[in-house]
Parts: sequence; C-alpha cells; structure tokens
Amino acid sequence: MDNKNESENIELRSEKVRHIIGQVPPALVRTGTLVITLVVIALAVAFYTIRYPITIEAQGKVTSKDSVEFLVPYKYLYLFDEPHTACITLEGQDEDTAPIVCPITSHSENLLIVDGNHYFTAKTSIRSNGKKVQPGLKASAKITISDKTLWQQVFRK
Repeated sequence: MDNKNESENIELRSEKVRHIIGQVPPALVRTGTLVITLVVIALAVAFYTIRYPITIEAQGKVTSKDSVEFLVPYKYLYLFDEPHTACITLEGQDEDTAPIVCPITSHSENLLIVDGNHYFTAKTSIRSNGKKVQPGLKASAKITISDKTLWQQVFRK
C-alpha cells in the first residue's frame, strides 16, 4: 500500500524537483552526438582508405635459370583472367631479404592432381638480381589477386 501512495505522491513534489528529474542535460546530449559523429566519420575514412589485399600462397620450383612454375589450387583458376604479380621467395633465401616481385606471365587451365589435391600451373619469369638460380630449386609465392580498399571490395569498383 505504501508503494502505491508514493507513486501517487510524485505529483506533490515541488516544481524545481520535477524540472531536474524531467530534463536531460544539453551538454551531455551535445557531447554524445559529437562522439558518435566522430566515430562514424573515422570508420568511414578507414573504410575508404585501408587497403585489403587478397593473396594466394603457392609452391613451385625453378624450371630454368629465369623461369618459375607454381602449383596454384584449382579453385582460384577463375581469378587468373587478369594479370597478377607474385612475390617469390627462393629456397635458401634469407628471411630478411626482399622477395622477388614479378608478373605472372602465363597459366594453364589443365587440372593437375597432386596428393589428392587439385591444382593448375602458373608461370613467371624472374630476375634474381645477380643471384645464381638453379633449376629444380624450390620457390614459394604470394600471388596478389587484388589490392583494393575495403570500399572498392564492397562496391566492386
């Protein structure tokens, strides 16, 4: 019964108390709106400027002194309609040495089955910067498929 009396007696409070209870501080509203606006703008700028590279890792070997052939998972064949670049690291190359960057010159659509996995081949011509490159040497590559921003990836620009 007391709870009912208290809720009914709210109207009996003074005008000043009702004014404080019913008013949201304007500084708090302005600050909150400003913070939310700044966060949205920062996310939009990041979305528009941050690059989102898509790469494929592939293993291969040197086939001649200036040619490397890679086995690329067959599920990525549809991505090879456009020219791409590869960052190649040769077997025995120091980890702090910059990889060799070169364009993919050709690819074959023929299906290769190695250890139960499906692959196709991609070839590139390398310039090893004066290093001796022996045929049969193992190589690994990161093939860049796309280097677009998040905005470009989402809206396909």
